[in-house]
Amino acid sequence: MALSLALNLHALAADSFWGDEILTAAFAGRSPADVIRWTARDIHPPLYYLLAGGFTRLTAPLGLTDAPNPVSDWLWRFPSVMAGVLTVAVTYRLGVSIINYQLSIINPRMTQSAVRNRPYTPDAMNHLPAFAALLIALAPIAIKYGQEARMHALFMFLSALSTWLLFRALARPDRWPRWLAFALAATAQLYTMYFGFLILAAHAVLVISYWLLVINRQSSNSNSHPTSPISHPTSHIIGFTGATLFAGLAYLPWWPVLFGILRRRASVGAIEGGVGNPGVFIRGVVQALGPLPEPLAWGFLLLFIVGLIILARRFWPLAVFGGSWLVLPLALPIVLGDPRALQFRYAFVLPVYLAIIAYAVVRLGDTVQTRAGTVRWANLAGYLIWLLATVSFIGTLGIYDQTKPDWRSAAAYLDAHTIPADIILIGPLWDEGRFIDYYYRGQAQRLTPAALVTNIQGHAAGLRAGGGRVWAVNRFAPVETPVSTNVVFPGVVLSEPQLAVYEPALLAEAAIDLARQAVDAAYPWASEAEAAGVLNPDPRTAQAAALRAWGDALVAAGRPEAALVPYQRAVDSFPGWVNGFIALGETQAAVGNFPAAAEAYRQAVAFNLDWQGPQADEAAALVEAGQWSAALEKYNRIIRDD
Repeated sequence: MALSLALNLHALAADSFWGDEILTAAFAGRSPADVIRWTARDIHPPLYYLLAGGFTRLTAPLGLTDAPNPVSDWLWRFPSVMAGVLTVAVTYRLGVSIINYQLSIINPRMTQSAVRNRPYTPDAMNHLPAFAALLIALAPIAIKYGQEARMHALFMFLSALSTWLLFRALARPDRWPRWLAFALAATAQLYTMYFGFLILAAHAVLVISYWLLVINRQSSNSNSHPTSPISHPTSHIIGFTGATLFAGLAYLPWWPVLFGILRRRASVGAIEGGVGNPGVFIRGVVQALGPLPEPLAWGFLLLFIVGLIILARRFWPLAVFGGSWLVLPLALPIVLGDPRALQFRYAFVLPVYLAIIAYAVVRLGDTVQTRAGTVRWANLAGYLIWLLATVSFIGTLGIYDQTKPDWRSAAAYLDAHTIPADIILIGPLWDEGRFIDYYYRGQAQRLTPAALVTNIQGHAAGLRAGGGRVWAVNRFAPVETPVSTNVVFPGVVLSEPQLAVYEPALLAEAAIDLARQAVDAAYPWASEAEAAGVLNPDPRTAQAAALRAWGDALVAAGRPEAALVPYQRAVDSFPGWVNGFIALGETQAAVGNFPAAAEAYRQAVAFNLDWQGPQADEAAALVEAGQWSAALEKYNRIIRDD
C-alpha cells in the first residue's frame, strides 16, 4: 500500500488536466442536485462526481485561489489516489479468499475458524495475497487512473470491494450484516459506472456455480460438517438474492435513466459501428490490462488462462467466475455496439485478473517443486513474481513519460501575451474550447470560427478600435502563414498572429480555412494521440465535429450550398448524430430543398427518443403527403419544444 501511494502521488500535479478531467472539475463542483440532473444525461452515474465534489469543497481552501492551479489539480486527483491504494488492500483480501475457499472445499470438515487460524507453512500459497497486491500496486493502468480525476479508480476499488465482501458473505451466509455490506458495496458500484451490472452478473455466476458445487458435494457426502460453508447451499442463494434486491431498490431512482440510455443505445448502436473490429477491440483490452510491449500483455493473459485451468481442476466455481469476470465486460460493448467503450477503461478488471495470475504462478511453481524435489517453491514463486512486478514497473514508467496536452502552459502563454481586444479562435477538432477556457484567465474573447464569421464586420471593427489580433488554439498544427506562426506546446498548438488583420473578408476566409484544416487533421491527430498513449480518441467523432464546424462557418459566411457537403459528410461518418441532422435539415431548407430537409429532420427525430410520439407521426404523415412546408414547421416545433 505504501508503494502504491508513492507511485500514485509521484508527479500527481505535474501535468495539467487532460481528457475528461475538466468535465469533473466543471460539473462535480456544482450542487448535488445539479450534479444529479447533469449526470442523468451523461454516460456515467453520479456517485463519483458527488464524492469528488464533496472532497474538493472540503479542501478548497488549500488551493489558495479560485483559479485552477497545480494545487487544485492535485486535490481533484487525490480521491483517485486513495481509491487506488485501497484497491491494493482489497486485492490482498481477495487473495486470502481464494486460499480459504479452496481449503474449505478440499476439506469440507474444516470450519471457517480453522481456515482463518491455520498454522503458517512454508507453502507459497501463503504469499499469494501479497503477490496479487504487489502486481496491482505496479499495474500501469491502475497508476494511470489512480492519477486521474475520473471515476475509474473508484470503480476499480468498489468492484474489488464488493467481490471480497461477497466471499465473506458466502463463508458465513447465516450472517445478514455480511450480506448487507455486500449489498451496499454493490449499490455504490452501480452508482459509479454502468459496468457495475456486469460485475453483479459475474457475482451471480460465482454464487450459482458455488451452489451447484455444494449441492453436488452434499449429494455425494451426507456427513458434511455442520459449520463448514458446504452445509449452507440454500442460504447462499437466499442471501445473494436478498442483497441484489436491496441494491435494485436502492437504485430505484436511477432505473429510468438507465432504461433511457439502453433505448438510445439500441436505436443508434448498430449504425454507429460500435467498437469496430471485435478482434482489434479485444487486443486493445489485453494491451491495456498488461504492461507494454504487447507480447508481455499477452503473456499476462496466458498466465490468467493457466490460472483458470488450474482453478477448474481444484475449485471450478472460481474458474467460471474468473472467466466471466473478463468475458462479460469484453462481450457487452460488442453486443450493444457502444463506440464509447474504450479499452483503457477496463482497469476494474485488474483485481481479480491479477489475483488469478498470481495464483497461476504459485501453482506452476508448486508443480516444479513437486517434480524436481530440490527447488524451494517459495523462492521460485518469488523470482517469478518479481519478474512480473519488474516488467509492470517498467510499464508504469511509461505512464509518467506520456506526452500529455499541456493546457496549463498554453493558457499561461495566452494570459501573458493577449490583450482584452484580442480574439482567440477555438479549434473545432476536440473540445479545445473546454480545455483552454478552464485554465485561461485573460480577457480576450474566445470564439468558434462560425461565431467570428457570423458578425465579422462588428468583430473586425472591434479589433481595429482596440488594436487587437486574432489567435487560434488547436490540437493540430495549422499551416503557418506570413500572418501567423505556431507556438507549440505538448499536444497544443497556438497560432500567434504576427500582423494585425482587420479586413473582414480575410478574417472570414481564415476562420473557414481553419475549420477545413481540422477536418483533414482528425485522423492523423487521433493516430498520434493513441500512439502516445494519452487517450484513445474516436477520429470519426473528431472529424464529424470539425465537419460540423466547417459547415457552420460556411453558413455564417452566407454560403449554405457549400455547407451541404461537410454537413452530409458529418452525418455519413457519424450516423445517429441528432445535431448533425438538424444542421443539415436547416441548411437544406435554406437552399429550398424541402424534401431533403424533411428527411434530415425525420432522421434527427428517429434518433432522439424524447421527440418521438404523436407529433412525430403527424410530421411523417405530412412528408408522405408531400406537404413539405407543414412537415418542416411540425419538425421545427418538435425540436424547439424540447
